[in-house]
Amino acid sequence: MKQKRIIMFRACVLFATMMFISFNIYANEGEKESGWAIGAAEKRTLYVAHWTHTPENCPGRSGDGAKMLSKFWEGRKLAEEKGITILGAYVTVTEHDYFIIFEASNYDTAVEFFLPLVPSQTRKIVPVLTMDEWLKIMPK
Repeated sequence: MKQKRIIMFRACVLFATMMFISFNIYANEGEKESGWAIGAAEKRTLYVAHWTHTPENCPGRSGDGAKMLSKFWEGRKLAEEKGITILGAYVTVTEHDYFIIFEASNYDTAVEFFLPLVPSQTRKIVPVLTMDEWLKIMPK
């Protein structure tokens, strides 16, 4: 039962995060459509990265782990130079989860950015569509 509640909580956090990001990405652009068009010269994909670890494996429990996490986050500047745009990053401190929403022009660069977390974290990086984009292409 507890596991079901944790899964439901994580699903709700992810849903709320995606809704928050999708509304905020375009809030300053009025009702303008997104720039992701099929066949566009600089097509970028929207991704959600979900990283987690056990409380026992938390990077915050050691100086080395905290340094690794800080170094990873400092690497976002280099990632931006390589074409990654981070749109939002969230931590559920008590659940030991990270959600990072970003755009990238290629998956290889995204994977490279997250490599420092691989030894201590469980991960998933998935491409997503905004709800408006999905409604345009979903089967009717």
